[in-house]
Amino acid sequence: MRFLAATALAAVVLAGPALTAPAPEVLLLAGSASKPVLEAAVPEIRHELGIEVRLDLGGSGALLSRLELARRGDIYLPGSQDFLQRAIDRGVVDPSTRVDFAFLVPAILVRRGNPKGIRGVADLVRPGVRAAIAEPRTVCVGLYAQEILRRAGIPARDQARLGRARSCAATADLLALGSVDAVLGWRVFAAWFPGRLQIIALPARLVTRVATIPGAVTTFATHPAAARKVLAWLASPEGRELWRRHGYIVGRDGLAAAAPGARAGR
Repeated sequence: MRFLAATALAAVVLAGPALTAPAPEVLLLAGSASKPVLEAAVPEIRHELGIEVRLDLGGSGALLSRLELARRGDIYLPGSQDFLQRAIDRGVVDPSTRVDFAFLVPAILVRRGNPKGIRGVADLVRPGVRAAIAEPRTVCVGLYAQEILRRAGIPARDQARLGRARSCAATADLLALGSVDAVLGWRVFAAWFPGRLQIIALPARLVTRVATIPGAVTTFATHPAAARKVLAWLASPEGRELWRRHGYIVGRDGLAAAAPGARAGR
């Protein structure tokens, strides 16, 4: 009996610990408007849910094109509902899985102290001012900037003089690094560079709508159940606090204060 017991114990020791299934890895393609929150969320999600999240950040339009061509990725999280609707229309995401996380409000941003004395949209095309927007065809904030420029009556020839950036993050970086004097972007850019950027609010007549940051599971997701859990965590009280901590507007009260009268979405 002792021999049998010793033999059994040796077998357990040699076999080592029981094998466990590897943690699912979710590929999340996101517009860089959400970059600070998502980068902070990845380790929290790994710790709390046991899910690995791999981020692919960039312009929402470019990421959507990649999803359509490669059919690879679990979550699409663009910088506005406009690009998510395009993804729905093209059959790339499951609309029943949509979750909305935060609001984004357009504004002019300048360096702290506003050295060029910029007060409004017309100043962005003033001689001696270097200004930029994101590329409207592929970046959410560029789409909104283009609408505002048109609404403000800025001629197409003057709009063409504005610099173009390939993503939200690249737009904010142009200003933070001093490559331009101003950008027409999201208010939250100021929170990305505390003490370095300043918000010049736009009049209500120019901001008739604001963006929501949404996310949805793709129709070809490798790990759809894990992807749903990631979206749910980002919208949970803990996730909402993370958005708020990084300067995003997560409630209707905050939205009303920042963009009175504006509607969310189309």
